[in-house]
Amino acid sequence: MSLPGSSRSIRRQCQIRLHSGTSPALSLHYSSNLRPRLVQDHLHPQHNQLLAPRPPPSACFHTTRSNNDLYRTPRKSPALRRAANMRDARVSSPPRPADIGPESHITGDLTAHQKWLATGGMDNWADAVLNRDLKTEITWPVFEATGRHLLECAHGGPPTLAAIENNPRNLTPLEVFKIGKLILPHHKPFQHWVSSATALAKVRPAIYIQAANYLKELRAQHNKSHQAPPRDVPILQAVEALATGPVPDPRAMHLHARVLGHRQQYREAMALLDELLELIYPAKKLEPGFETGLYFPPIDSFWDTYLWVQGMMLDHRHKTKHTPEEIYRRAAEEFKQPEYLVRYAAHLREQGRWDQYEEYMHMAVMAGHRRATRRLACYYYLIAQGRYPRRGESAADFRPVDPAQEGQGLLQEQNRSWWTRLRDEIWSEHRRPSLTHYRAMARELFELAAAYGSPESVVIAAVMAREEGRLADGEQMIRSMLRANQFQSPEWTQVKVDVQSLLEKWGDLQFKFKIPEEYFVL
Repeated sequence: MSLPGSSRSIRRQCQIRLHSGTSPALSLHYSSNLRPRLVQDHLHPQHNQLLAPRPPPSACFHTTRSNNDLYRTPRKSPALRRAANMRDARVSSPPRPADIGPESHITGDLTAHQKWLATGGMDNWADAVLNRDLKTEITWPVFEATGRHLLECAHGGPPTLAAIENNPRNLTPLEVFKIGKLILPHHKPFQHWVSSATALAKVRPAIYIQAANYLKELRAQHNKSHQAPPRDVPILQAVEALATGPVPDPRAMHLHARVLGHRQQYREAMALLDELLELIYPAKKLEPGFETGLYFPPIDSFWDTYLWVQGMMLDHRHKTKHTPEEIYRRAAEEFKQPEYLVRYAAHLREQGRWDQYEEYMHMAVMAGHRRATRRLACYYYLIAQGRYPRRGESAADFRPVDPAQEGQGLLQEQNRSWWTRLRDEIWSEHRRPSLTHYRAMARELFELAAAYGSPESVVIAAVMAREEGRLADGEQMIRSMLRANQFQSPEWTQVKVDVQSLLEKWGDLQFKFKIPEEYFVL
């Protein structure tokens, strides 16, 4: 047994207090769209109800407990645990991240914030109802009254439980939290106040946001002090209780694994992440992420955390269940994570597996990944120039054209008669897209990447328009880019120099502008 004042006892008491009041409605269930969500994120103190059981085996996710014998360490004797607790107590705690203190309140003009509520607040409310982030019962008068109440409380004093429970329309703390996230969404002090107050009301997303912010600031301080998170932080204790309780929450498990990693408990963190990986494993293809964008915790993705802990395990020469390459593949193939689709595609490119590279980059583009859009556009453009093989063409047999002859195959293809083009499309190259087709796809993707804010893509799209005889369209693209404020990348200065020299000879059709090689990235 552990001493009453030990950290182990404190954590156990925290779990007992938190889970003794858990309602069966809090059980983690799985909806028809295969995304885990919580029926109700607010904990009600109902002490006479039993804890909810685990989901049945027929659920859409595998919820069987993983066999983590590989990471288990021998149990310590009570004497060793007491000695460890005393040693932890003697170690000075690291500096705490900045938090809202008991005397703090947000600053600013309350009248201006209330005026924003009447305009921007109504737009956010309408979008939230349309996207079903808010119930239809939360009408605009309800939203406005609750918003005014939160603004007045935030300007009047520190975050309190009473500010959430005594709302004018008797909404649940979770509904108050959702409304608060839609009010002044870019005002960090107010958003921090809302998260702090609703965390006191035991709203789970608010707890996770506060814990994630704590870890984010602690990680910045850890680079200087190299000290682990203290064990007596209430917000981290609440996360641990939700992660290790009878019905573990995937978000809490992820956050607690990061805490264990910062405490250098890599075996325990790895075991928890492996269990989480089995818990969220999709029976079918599903959309990425645990939550909607309304209250997703500001923390690294699960895969970044997994690779970080795995790297620390390998540095300490501990065995791991999966290799880093396998994690990259699973994140891309099974979970369709956009960032890891790009990373795994780069791995395939290094191996010369061009067809698969194109497939994964295309999936990343369809998921809205900005860098993937520009990279796939560059790949299609260089295929049209004859530098890389087309889809279905053997990479071993392909020989890139001479740099001086790049684009000649495209010109020959464009100068064919319509009958020859039709014959080649039907008979000769029915399994391989034409070079003209690749150029058209590259142009569309470059225009999309330009809309995402890539100045290099604007220049390439403008040059392609100029080569096709659309001089006015290309010039308009460049001049619009020079007037826009969205292009602020480090390469912007050099791009402006290139563009100025290009505009000077834009009308001279004899001038052939050579696109710099550094504009093309794969």
